[in-house]
Amino acid sequence: MINAILTCLGSEHKKLSGLIARLALVATRPVDAQDTATASREVLEIWEEIRRSLWSHLQIEDELVYSWGKSHHTFSSSQLAALSGEREKMRNLLADLPELSSAVAPQILADHRAGLLALTAMLDSHVERYDSEVLPAVRRALFHR
Repeated sequence: MINAILTCLGSEHKKLSGLIARLALVATRPVDAQDTATASREVLEIWEEIRRSLWSHLQIEDELVYSWGKSHHTFSSSQLAALSGEREKMRNLLADLPELSSAVAPQILADHRAGLLALTAMLDSHVERYDSEVLPAVRRALFHR
């Protein structure tokens, strides 16, 4: 069961990486006044796709790391503290972004570019850390028992 969850999380990370790259590209691309509404709609579409799966994905990761991983001594206390700090930063960035909806679509990019870029950097870092450190550590703990 845990191995299936790890495989699913890895697959979701690949999808999330593509969305993060698209969001970062749109958020950094220079746009003129005519393209602002189009770019903002694109940002909204990408963000909605990320948001649809992000919370449940993070909950699964939390259970895997903080419940299963802790009970199986998969991570040191310093690793758990670093992961908790990363998660807290991510939550703060998400809280700082207002509810993005189609009602504010024409202004999303203009008003929230910095927050969106900070979020893409945080999500990219999260995916990289989990794929290179966290998920392999869980897999090692799973198969070395």
